[in-house]
Amino acid sequence: MFARMSMVLMMAVAAPLCFPTQAQAAGQQTIRAGLYYGSTAPRSLTVRGVGVGQAERTKGRFDGDVRVTAGSGGLVLEHKGTRASLGRWVEFSPTGTEPWLELNNATYRGKLRIEPAGRGRLKAVNIVSLEDYVRGVVANEMFADGGAYEVQAVISRTFATYVRDIERKHRRDGFDICTTGHCQVYGGLDSERPLVDEVVDATRGEILTYRGRPIFAAYDANAGGITQPVDEAWPGSIRRNFPYLRSVESPYDAAAADLRGYDWCYHWRRDIKATEIQDKLRASGTDIGDVRNLVVKKTTSTGRVRELEVIGTRGHTRLRRSSEVRALLNAPSPRLEIRKGGSTFEVIGWGRGHGVGLSQHGALGMSKAGYTYEQILGHFYRGVALTSDYGRGRSRSLTPPELRMGSTETTPVLVPAGVS
Repeated sequence: MFARMSMVLMMAVAAPLCFPTQAQAAGQQTIRAGLYYGSTAPRSLTVRGVGVGQAERTKGRFDGDVRVTAGSGGLVLEHKGTRASLGRWVEFSPTGTEPWLELNNATYRGKLRIEPAGRGRLKAVNIVSLEDYVRGVVANEMFADGGAYEVQAVISRTFATYVRDIERKHRRDGFDICTTGHCQVYGGLDSERPLVDEVVDATRGEILTYRGRPIFAAYDANAGGITQPVDEAWPGSIRRNFPYLRSVESPYDAAAADLRGYDWCYHWRRDIKATEIQDKLRASGTDIGDVRNLVVKKTTSTGRVRELEVIGTRGHTRLRRSSEVRALLNAPSPRLEIRKGGSTFEVIGWGRGHGVGLSQHGALGMSKAGYTYEQILGHFYRGVALTSDYGRGRSRSLTPPELRMGSTETTPVLVPAGVS
C-alpha cells in the first residue's frame, strides 16, 4: 500500500477516491461494531487481504499483510518492508474477489477502521451493512432452527437499530454497538451459516416497532416458565416505560432439556457454602461475621428475588437488586428459592438470565411446535408491529397466538421459602 510513497502523496491532492461499500451499493443501512476497545485494545493489529486504505494523511492499495501500531504521532503502518505515518485514523476496504478482510485472524465484511486508543493501544471498528452484521450474530445467539433463526434475525436487527439510533450507549466509545454479550455476540464472517443467510434474506429490513419507533428487543436464554415485566427487572430505568415488555407465560422453556449441555438452563440447583458467601461480602467491603442465614425479603410478581437479607454473627446486610442476588449466589436467574442445610445453602431455581422480553429457549420450543416467527414475536412482545424497510415501510400488527400446551405445562410461579 505505502511502498511507493511519492505516488501516494500525489493521490492525496487529487480528487478523493471513492470506496463504495456493499451496503452503499445496495442502499442498505450500516452499523459500526466495536471489535477492540477499552480493556481489549491491543498494541498492534494485522489486516490481511486485498484492498484499499484511506488514512488521515495518505491513501493507497495493499495486498497481503498490513501491520498497524500506535506511534507518538499517530498510527504507523508496516507493509512489505515499508513504514508509513497514517495520522489519527485509517480505514481499510476490500477490493479483491473476496469482499472481506481478516483482522487478527478473524474475518469481516465491510470496512475496518483503526484509531489510537491511548497508551500505545488501538481501537478497531467494523463498519458493515446492517444485514451482514445480523448474519454474524444469529448463530451466536440462537440454536440451529429455521423458525427460531427467523425470530433471532428480527430481534437482533431490531436491537441493533434501537441501540444505534435511540439508546446510543456506545457513542462515547466511537461506535454503535459492541460485539459481546453486553450488546450482542457478533463474530463477523466466521459466524455466518447458510441457513442464517436464508432467514436474514427472508426477513431483510424487518424490525419490531411500537408507535413507529424501534423497540428495545430485550431477550435472554430462558425465562424459567414466565417472563417478568420490565419495570420489575429494572426499576427506576427509562426502560420501565416500555409497555410491550410485560410478563407472559413461556411454557416451552422446557425445550432446553433437549439441548445437550443446556438442560440445566430451565431447572437448576446450586449448593453454596456459608463461607463462600462470607468471602464475597468481605471482598465487596461488607463484613457481618460468619454467615448464619439467608432470608428472602421481597419477590417480584413472577417469583424472582428482589431483596435478600444476609444474617451474620456480627450484623446483617440486604441486597436490593436481583443482579446482586444472582452474583452473590452464583445463580443463573433470580427466580429461585433457598433452603438452608447446616453450613451450606441449597439454591433451586428456574431459567437463565434477566427474564425480560423473549425467551430464546421458549422461542425455540414454540418454533418446533409449529408456531411461525410472527406468532412467536407477537407472544413475547405485546402490542408491537413488524415493520419493513427498517421501520420506514409497511407495518402489520402482531397478534399473540393461542398457546397449544399439549404435554408441556407452565411451571407455577415460585414463591421462595422464607419470604417475610
